[in-house]
Amino acid sequence: MRPSDSVAGVRVPPLEGGRNFRDLGGYPAHGGRHVRWGRLYRSGSMAELTAADCETLAGLGIRLVCDLRTTGEREAMPSRWPGDTGTVCWSRDYGTSFGDLRTLLQAGVPRADQVRERMHAAYRRLPFEQAPAYRELFARLAAGELPVVFHCTAGKDRTGIAAALILDALGVPRERIVEDYVLTDALLAGHHATIGRQRLLGALSPDVLQAILGSDPEYLHAAFAAIEREHGDTGHYLREALGIDTDALTAIRAHLLD
Repeated sequence: MRPSDSVAGVRVPPLEGGRNFRDLGGYPAHGGRHVRWGRLYRSGSMAELTAADCETLAGLGIRLVCDLRTTGEREAMPSRWPGDTGTVCWSRDYGTSFGDLRTLLQAGVPRADQVRERMHAAYRRLPFEQAPAYRELFARLAAGELPVVFHCTAGKDRTGIAAALILDALGVPRERIVEDYVLTDALLAGHHATIGRQRLLGALSPDVLQAILGSDPEYLHAAFAAIEREHGDTGHYLREALGIDTDALTAIRAHLLD
């Protein structure tokens, strides 16, 4: 679904300073049901939200914000969130994510194929590197701490895998999960030029930048493939890596499916 396909802005609220913020409702899911609107949101950084954005978000009644960013990212760009809403903000302290890619960029001007290789490797690691955060997020979904928004900086990689895992757990077909992942490209298009001027990225060619910033479906496939190699399937990953048993999964589906 493209942003223009959303009904009255339901999927993509009109946020002036938002980045890749959207509702995951409406997707077809387990047993002929659909993901419930207004319960599950994903986003990029919320450090640049305007006063009007905060008013819009306050109206969504969000109870929980799960911030998947590193400690350094949060300190450099603190989130701006509506005050006096009673929202709980959760995060964890940890260091570098995508360290190998950063090392490659610092070593010189890489080729696009080198970057894609590192991105594939990063996506193979992320389901395990981020397991502590995903475990917390899934546990809170099972407990009914909704509506929730989970986010990282771009809302593409750590957030993209989190969204894919949740939608998969809800029984959303894989092709629709990939469509949601790729939607990030349209929603971040206006940010790519600005990001491309940042230190380490400004000298890179367009194809290298696309390899870094783009939502290539093969990246997401690499994450699922790594999960399946390690655990057999995503159901076993949820149980073994995240501690989500049958009762918790049933609760998540009850909370999030119509």
